[in-house]
Amino acid sequence: MSMGTNRKSAEKTKSELVRLDSVSMDEDDEILPDFEAEVDDGRRVWVTAVLERTAVIEPAPGEPKVLVNRRRLFVNPRHLRVRHLASKEAARRGREAARQLRLQEQQSSAA
Repeated sequence: MSMGTNRKSAEKTKSELVRLDSVSMDEDDEILPDFEAEVDDGRRVWVTAVLERTAVIEPAPGEPKVLVNRRRLFVNPRHLRVRHLASKEAARRGREAARQLRLQEQQSSAA
């Protein structure tokens, strides 16, 4: 493999990356954690949480986690996993319904 081929593949990979804060999603979607990203200074990091304006990154395995602005992170959008928040809300409603059912069962067994 020639140096030119390596350079072209590196440029292609770099061009596939977009700023994390520019990834377009529906309002009811959230980006799931655990993916690789590149900080604007060229470091490769692991994203462990995605918040509204920031992300929690692990610079290297075992190093302390750091908060970074989403504008500074570059990702390949095809590698991101997205969850619709309605599923999160449905799960919360299901847990609440199960809790209410347990309370009713406890009250009827106590009576």
